[in-house]
Amino acid sequence: MKRILMVALDFPPCKSAGVQRTLKFAEYLLDFGWEPIILTVEESAHEQIDTSQIVSEKIKHVHRSFSYNASRDFSFRGKYLSVMKEPDRWWTWRFTAVPLGKKLIEQYQPDVIWSTYPVSTAHNIAYYLAKHSGLPWVADYRDPVQSRYDDTIKPVLNISRTIEEKTINNASAVVFTTDRASILYQSLYPDLPLKKFHVIENGYDEGNFQLDEVKSGRENKTSKLTLLHSGAVYVNGRDPDEIFKALAALKQKDEISSDNFELVFRGIDGASYQSRITELNITDLILFKPSISYMESLKEMMAADALLVIQGPLFRNQIPGKLFEYIRSTLPILALTSKTGATADLLQNVDMAYSGEFSNELVDGIRKIQQLGTKARENYQTYSRYEKTRQLVTLLNELNS
Repeated sequence: MKRILMVALDFPPCKSAGVQRTLKFAEYLLDFGWEPIILTVEESAHEQIDTSQIVSEKIKHVHRSFSYNASRDFSFRGKYLSVMKEPDRWWTWRFTAVPLGKKLIEQYQPDVIWSTYPVSTAHNIAYYLAKHSGLPWVADYRDPVQSRYDDTIKPVLNISRTIEEKTINNASAVVFTTDRASILYQSLYPDLPLKKFHVIENGYDEGNFQLDEVKSGRENKTSKLTLLHSGAVYVNGRDPDEIFKALAALKQKDEISSDNFELVFRGIDGASYQSRITELNITDLILFKPSISYMESLKEMMAADALLVIQGPLFRNQIPGKLFEYIRSTLPILALTSKTGATADLLQNVDMAYSGEFSNELVDGIRKIQQLGTKARENYQTYSRYEKTRQLVTLLNELNS
């Protein structure tokens, strides 16, 4: 069996949407003849813990090293210099992870090194380990570095850009989660061969959806049509105002009311939106609920009638990972998203998915969802994490041929 050293900060018990990609790659790689060796941080580095995400007993080798969390550990009276979190809050992890990684390479003799974003330090660690060992290195960039698409991000030292350049130039292969992100980086590094750039989307895990605690969500449906948004919203990039206006328009025409409809935002403090939804007279249609564990969020998803995703123009090159779980749920999807973005590209090929940038388009989408009844989506299997792991294995085998 071949071995792969996987460098990832987002790994259980970390509470993060990014955990699933590394966790499920590691679990399913074993089915394809690759044994994962995990190099991650100690639990103390994480701000939030989620014990519902379990590491399979099949993953035998998980090694952790210490890292400070700069925003927490280097602050004074709750404040810290922004430069202290460049390239990210866990930059000190490099100083413990590189020595440990060298020992793991000597002990396990891996065939490939793999590292994953959204923490640049993971790539920085892998850079030094690949340079030390001469092993092939797959850099899983997922999404672009934020300063590449968000003009409001102005790093003091721009260390993340330096790490990006080292990574893109020195990795054997670079992987993104959308075609648009890959094309962006091909344009940023035009002198590199196209064969270096690869796309492996995120996905859903079928095993999670087969758990009794998740399937039981179907038993919790109410008489109302529940539209659920699971995850963060914010003005810059995921602004919900157009969906608010859509609900106001439908309520004004007596097409929805608190008796037959509710929009639930999970994991969001709605205080900043209260004045707006009061102005639109839709306070009785919207609920804001606190964050819950990953498995609880899947159960809640299965109890909904339709699912809302918000992905503004700022994130046109990205697809939120939760969207693949939305697809697997077989429920209708309403997307407030740019027509020229990666999210809309994906949903064009998905049944019972309705996209729009403006309130009138979202009104039409909600009306269509109301007319669907209990119809369920089919042909979602190509989006499974098992199939995405198969794609990764093809790449790994090419690097080792």
